[in-house]
Amino acid sequence: MFRVGLFILITLVKFAHASSSDSNEQNNVLAFHADNAFLTERVNLQGNPYSTSVDTVQMLVDEIGYTDPVLHVPLVRSFAYMQHGENICVLNKIKAPEREKNHLYSLPLSFFQTQRFYQLASLPPIEKEFLDEKGRILSISRVLEAFPDSFIVLPEEYSFGERIDDDLKQVNREQILRIANNIYYSRFMEMFSKGKSDFALIFPATLYRSFGENMPIKVRSYSIADNPDYVSGHVICPNTPQGAEHIERINAAIKRIYLTPEFINAHTRYLPAQDKQNLRTIIEQSIEKLMLAY
Repeated sequence: MFRVGLFILITLVKFAHASSSDSNEQNNVLAFHADNAFLTERVNLQGNPYSTSVDTVQMLVDEIGYTDPVLHVPLVRSFAYMQHGENICVLNKIKAPEREKNHLYSLPLSFFQTQRFYQLASLPPIEKEFLDEKGRILSISRVLEAFPDSFIVLPEEYSFGERIDDDLKQVNREQILRIANNIYYSRFMEMFSKGKSDFALIFPATLYRSFGENMPIKVRSYSIADNPDYVSGHVICPNTPQGAEHIERINAAIKRIYLTPEFINAHTRYLPAQDKQNLRTIIEQSIEKLMLAY
């Protein structure tokens, strides 16, 4: 039913395909940035599928004919470039209210199960007073207060979404170990295994892609109350006339990508079997709404 419904909508976006053929000049001007080293190292290598983030970005750059390297730049620096009028866009970021005030966001390019709160199994389980009736964490900062000698490892510059960002602001800074964004996902498990950190916020798909069903150490995993089950990654461009043109072109390409079977495959291939159908349903429902709204 999903494919049949989308077939009707193809005519609404088909005309945009021609725009990709005459966009070479714009491609030479626009630069894509990302603070994820795995992404920048693998995009445009024409290699095997690697992760949802890499695969969906590869689909985007192929669709718009972007062949320049995706530059590996810290997020703070990318935003500074935008503020100075540089013609760049940043790939694969979650929406955050502060960012939305000064930047333009594309349609969702990727969908993820939201991050979960992981705890070393060597620590005592989190007390029920810190959990809701479904066993979800009520407040990360309150949990950290209850473990005053513990540490949580977090990326240097990253938005986990408004609800978690506000909670993390209440955490004692001395209990936070910051790791550069580009090495966060490769280092957090090392810090866990060496006992340098007790807690972490990680996307389940990242863990599954790295370790499958065989985690190298024992951990507990908690959902977070009042946090959405799924989040989406977007392209961020400056809020300028030129940035708006790039967003329009990127959105047209993303709509075309939505119509391909490979888009959903780029998400579900990195999940355990029990999670595949839930995410597939979320993506299909979201796409149907987005295609009608834009």
